Amino acid sequence: MTEQTVSPDDAPLNDLEAQLALAEQPDANPVDVILAFLNNEVFLISAEAVEGPESSVEPLVLSNAEGQPVLAVFSHPSRVDTRFLEAAPYVLGTMGSAVLGNIGDELGMVINPGSAYGFEIDPEGISNIRRDFKRADEAGQPAE
Repeated sequence: MTEQTVSPDDAPLNDLEAQLALAEQPDANPVDVILAFLNNEVFLISAEAVEGPESSVEPLVLSNAEGQPVLAVFSHPSRVDTRFLEAAPYVLGTMGSAVLGNIGDELGMVINPGSAYGFEIDPEGISNIRRDFKRADEAGQPAE
């Protein structure tokens, strides 16, 4: 397979994707990408529909190149490949901060698997983000 190039059809669809596109630049600031992820809506896919606000979700988990489990997260519903929708046809929107707040300690995350606007974060990286970034409504509060 040849290297991926971004065609006009693959232009960034939102702020998160714009930051992901800039992440490849030599002077890119990774903090901007993390903040865009935390503060924007992202999408999970699930084999089951969500029936109400109290229902739980079992989102699609893939294996990375090392065989480790990674949560599949998408920056836009159109970035979900049809092969994933065969296994998990329900697309669910949530905030990136909610995803990081609820992901387990042993699970990594892959954003837009197979897409030009994608990257992977291992469990340690997720833990570091949770430690270093607080929600705006938590930032001024003293630690308990």
